[in-house]
Amino acid sequence: MQTDIPLKRLTTLRAGDLLPLLSTADATVVAVETLELPASATRLDNVLRLRSPGGQEYLHVVEWQGYLDRGVLWRLAGYLAWLGQQRPGQAVVGTVIYLKPSDDVGNTLRQTVDGHDLLVWELPAVRLWELDAIDVAQRGNVGLAVLSPLMRGASAELVEQVVTQVLSQAPLVQQADLLSILGVFAEPLVDTECFVRLVGKEKLMASDLITYLVDEKVAEVERKYAEELEQKLAAMVRPLQDAVEDTVILRFPNTPAILVRNLRSVNDLEQLAALRRKVLEAPDQAAVEALLAAIVPAA
Repeated sequence: MQTDIPLKRLTTLRAGDLLPLLSTADATVVAVETLELPASATRLDNVLRLRSPGGQEYLHVVEWQGYLDRGVLWRLAGYLAWLGQQRPGQAVVGTVIYLKPSDDVGNTLRQTVDGHDLLVWELPAVRLWELDAIDVAQRGNVGLAVLSPLMRGASAELVEQVVTQVLSQAPLVQQADLLSILGVFAEPLVDTECFVRLVGKEKLMASDLITYLVDEKVAEVERKYAEELEQKLAAMVRPLQDAVEDTVILRFPNTPAILVRNLRSVNDLEQLAALRRKVLEAPDQAAVEALLAAIVPAA
């Protein structure tokens, strides 16, 4: 399951809890913003507006990385460059947070030509699996505790402890969403049925996030089904095209090849079957040529 939505929601709900990951634990969250990138249709989510202990406001971009993407460091660098151009008088920093080892492409942009480093740019990175899940869960930091299933030493028992922590420490209006997010990351440790029994179906259904996650899962299944159906149809179309062509050639061998080729433009199984029937019933070659000429070749 894609983790973008749960992580964006977690950042919105518990931004202050995430500051230790960013090495800014002494800062204060002023706001969590989503900024439009005018050069594309994408949005820049998870932009924290922070205030330092000295009173300076600055921006910290959080780039959650839950899949392998060789361009993630360039993407984060691009975000920082764009923000820096828009707000040259404001400090702008960023951190990439890797969810699992297979997502990790490092934290250094190194451009090497003929064995010489021409550009080396290190970006802050956090690897959640390097953190100790038990230690994090014991800190009383609800936001980080929700991420603990992704950390070293996580277990089903730990997930139960985090559920209790969320129910006892998080505001009531946040509990449903936080438990839903926890459920996403705890899936490898606790099966869905057990997690629902542990938390309670009513509590989970109170989360707006559930609707997004369900819609995402349904869309994923529909895409997979459509792809499989398209592949099956493609495998059936070509033999039927061949069968219609063979029927034309067997009945009327002198039919111009350029007309026979039009059959390759027909991908509908019912239409191909109907064409073969009409070829079999055609009184002469002229009728078949007229039938093939009426097919509009694909562009």
